[in-house]
Amino acid sequence: MKGRFPGRVLIFATLLFRLPWQWLRRKPQPHTVQRILVLHQFLLGDALMATSLLAKLRERFPAADIVLACPPLQAGLYDSRPYGVRAIPWHPRDFASIRRLFALPRVDMVYLMGENRLSYLARAIGARWIVGFDGEIPHYKNWLVDERIPYADEPESWADTACSLVPGAEPVAYRLSDWPLPQPPALGLPAHYVVLHVGASAANKYWPAERWLLVANEVRRYGMTVVWSAGPGEGHLVDALSPPEGDFVICGTLTLPQLRAVLGGARACVSPDTGIAHLAKTAAVPLLMLFGPGSPAIFGTSRFFRHAKCLTAGARLFPCRNQRDVHHRKVEWALRCSRPPGSGAGQCRQSQCMNAISSEEVIGLLQVLFRDDSEC
Repeated sequence: MKGRFPGRVLIFATLLFRLPWQWLRRKPQPHTVQRILVLHQFLLGDALMATSLLAKLRERFPAADIVLACPPLQAGLYDSRPYGVRAIPWHPRDFASIRRLFALPRVDMVYLMGENRLSYLARAIGARWIVGFDGEIPHYKNWLVDERIPYADEPESWADTACSLVPGAEPVAYRLSDWPLPQPPALGLPAHYVVLHVGASAANKYWPAERWLLVANEVRRYGMTVVWSAGPGEGHLVDALSPPEGDFVICGTLTLPQLRAVLGGARACVSPDTGIAHLAKTAAVPLLMLFGPGSPAIFGTSRFFRHAKCLTAGARLFPCRNQRDVHHRKVEWALRCSRPPGSGAGQCRQSQCMNAISSEEVIGLLQVLFRDDSEC
């Protein structure tokens, strides 16, 4: 069955039975925790940055069965069991996948990456204790969260904030050995190539085509091959570039594990602030991120991914990057723009923040990546 209604009926019908027993809940002692569920429906980038949470859970609960319930397209990324975590796919509109969560053995702890609305599902499946960040709006989404952790009160990467759901010192910084690369697809790629990802999660993160072409010329000047990348439905972005013979194009044709393997073999990746950029971090490829509406402080470099070289292009401050919310929470230090592209009220009529990123700035930073890579 498709649609949200069947799943909601199951969840709320079960809650009617469980809620009268709410007062009996007690937080499990760490040594008694046998099964942990990490539950989310985040987009790819936010989910991958929260790898720090998986790392810290494994350090805190070395013998526990840790299950990650995530969107179906992301589940395959975890087939190699990073940090010993096993993934199961689920979606609010897929009733069968919700039933699979109900069929799990009793869950001791549920960790919500940032979506406290999912606490209703967590309580319905019988979770003994639910942990999430405080302050999600509207406030009713927080009612069933047993332990509410304050969000970061000063500028910090989401990758470093996510793991604060678990008490204690920060986890050991990410290494590629924690999440080995899968076998790359047989594309016939050369030994030296650079991935230029021109797609993005929103159209107001697109960078002008003529500037991508100048960056591509710089890549070729270094004797490397250009691999153009974009997501499903973004073929028009690559078509507008008219890639010459000798370039490679991967436009929505690879699975996420395959794309991660391709990124892992690259000399560098250039991408807007979007999911593929954060996939590149997990592949430990030198990365250059283009920041327009997004916040470099939240989505750029981090302590957890400090071993992955990451540079950022774009203005640190921009006049219309003035919204102070992260994951449906008011965060005073956050400066970002989540206005959708369009000409209506409250929409972004023209992505001036992306247009402000010059090709000269990007080429200069790319040269830094090439120089640092050659010195390693």
